[in-house]
Amino acid sequence: MRILIAFSGCGWVWYYAMQFFFVTTGAQKVLANPQYQSDKFIKSFVVYEPLPRMALDSSILWKGLTIVGFFVSGAFLLLNNKLKGNWLRKGLFFGVVQWMIMTPWFEFYLPYNVMNEPLPLVLLEAVLWLGVALCIGLFLSFTLNFRKR
Repeated sequence: MRILIAFSGCGWVWYYAMQFFFVTTGAQKVLANPQYQSDKFIKSFVVYEPLPRMALDSSILWKGLTIVGFFVSGAFLLLNNKLKGNWLRKGLFFGVVQWMIMTPWFEFYLPYNVMNEPLPLVLLEAVLWLGVALCIGLFLSFTLNFRKR
C-alpha cells in the first residue's frame, strides 16, 4: 500500500510544491517580470511559435509530473534501504541528491544558456527547486518509512 501511495502521490506532491515555492511565495512574479527576465524567455511562452505544449494542452504538465514522479519514486525505492537514519534524514538526503542530479544541469543548460536568463534568476530558481525536491524526498520517505518495523 505504501508503494502505491508513493508512486501515485509523487506527481501531486511535485505539483503542489511547485505551486507553493514558485506561485504562493510570489517568486513567479519576479521570474516573469520583463524588468528582470530575458525577453527571449518571456517570448518563448507567449509569442514564439510553436508555443509550449502546455499552452495547447494543459494536461501535459500533469502527465509529465506523473511519469517523472514514477521515476523519482522508483529511484527512492532503489535507494531507501541503503540510506541511513530515520525517515526525516532519508527524505532530506534524497531530496538534496535529487536536486544535485537534476537542477544544476537543467538551470545551466536551458534557462541560463538557451534562454539567456540572468544569473540571479537562475540562482533563485535553483533555490526554489531545492524546496520542491526536499518536499518530494520527505513525502516519499515519510510514506515508505514512517513507523515501519
